[in-house]
Amino acid sequence: MMIIKLARHITKRCLTLTMLTLILPTAGIAQVLDNQVQPVLQDVQRTTDRVRNQVQERVQENLQERAPETMHKFNQAVVTLTNDTMTWLPVLGENNQELFAEVTLEDGTRVLEREWLVVASNETEEVLRDMGAQMLAKQKLGAVGITVLRFKVPTEYNDEALLRRQLPKAAAASLVRHYVYDTQSMAASANTVQATQRRWCDAPLSIGMIDTAVDTAHPAFTNQTIVQKDFLTHGVAQPTAHGTAIAGLLIGSHDDYESLVPQAKLYSAAIFHRHNALQQGAALLPLLEALNWLAEQQVRVINMSLTGPGNTLLQQAVKRLSEQNILLIAAAGNDGPAAPANYPAAYEEVIAVTAVDTHGVIYRWANQGEFVEFAARGVQVKTARRDGQVGYETGTSMAAPVVAAAAACIWHDYPQQNATEVRKALQQRVIDLGENGRDSVFGFGLLTAQ
Repeated sequence: MMIIKLARHITKRCLTLTMLTLILPTAGIAQVLDNQVQPVLQDVQRTTDRVRNQVQERVQENLQERAPETMHKFNQAVVTLTNDTMTWLPVLGENNQELFAEVTLEDGTRVLEREWLVVASNETEEVLRDMGAQMLAKQKLGAVGITVLRFKVPTEYNDEALLRRQLPKAAAASLVRHYVYDTQSMAASANTVQATQRRWCDAPLSIGMIDTAVDTAHPAFTNQTIVQKDFLTHGVAQPTAHGTAIAGLLIGSHDDYESLVPQAKLYSAAIFHRHNALQQGAALLPLLEALNWLAEQQVRVINMSLTGPGNTLLQQAVKRLSEQNILLIAAAGNDGPAAPANYPAAYEEVIAVTAVDTHGVIYRWANQGEFVEFAARGVQVKTARRDGQVGYETGTSMAAPVVAAAAACIWHDYPQQNATEVRKALQQRVIDLGENGRDSVFGFGLLTAQ
């Protein structure tokens, strides 16, 4: 089992190198390989050593702590541990102490190690304590209409079917793993035609986003209004590159490019934790808290450039905000045309956005499916970047803010309309691409300020 896991890890990294050779000029391939192969091999070795040590340490601890228990329970614990440790990434706080860890399951889903979420109740908490679970947080989400309990179980209880049998019936129906979500930007080919988005409106409106933290010291935000709140454990390292690019595209003010709604007030919810320069993630509970906070700020349009698994808690939150006349826009995903639908984009209440280039050609890594509603320019789009720079970014997450800006401008001009009417107004402004009418590649068609 461990060999299979390591093989998958190596394969994934090798595919990354293969993609680089496809998108770079021939003269640059050798240099890329020199720069990339050695770090990849070192990373694989570190992963091998780390996983082996983790398994050995945890099995030894389990033997010491539970020697009186039956061999059946011990074997169950080892199997569960193996299933949960394909890749193991710690999230460190101040003084390098481990705050929590992220693991990748057999199906590729990322979760926080042995952590689960459930709708809270006194009876549920009592059952979990009897099982030896650790209560990590109890969060009331007034706008979403639920109180969520975050807990961590002993290894032998880290199984969904087993947990559902133990929990009260109502709680069991809401039980979900503590999933982790990804940002949705990728590098583009150097020979792709570069694009600059056009301004949608100069109205003094409000717009929300859920992403990484924004580098508010960037020159593009010198005279812009950003209300930022983070939803991470104190001391967790936070990435800023992706959120800065999205905020720059929405409201940035810079001589080198024009943003979509430069006079808007941006409410930015930061939910992503950082592992290293290349790896980051956003857990489900911070995502729910961010949705709740933006609803409390009475933001009517929320942009989400992230994707991950669907689940009952996220679906309930999305439905509740939709009922409150809040319009949610999300990136369709960059997993490829044959990949399954991503969430929250695939929920019916959410507007899913795909990316095209300046010629209306679909971004080759964009997810496709009946859930796609609109296309917008998202290939080689100029925006704010890390370290005070300006450059080009690509991905469905670069396209989603275009639709969010369009919706916010329409709503500002016609404040009496509800979310459904604004959504229909967007559908009437598209340039039809692909098959006549709505299709699984472009949705209803291209939305552009031009």
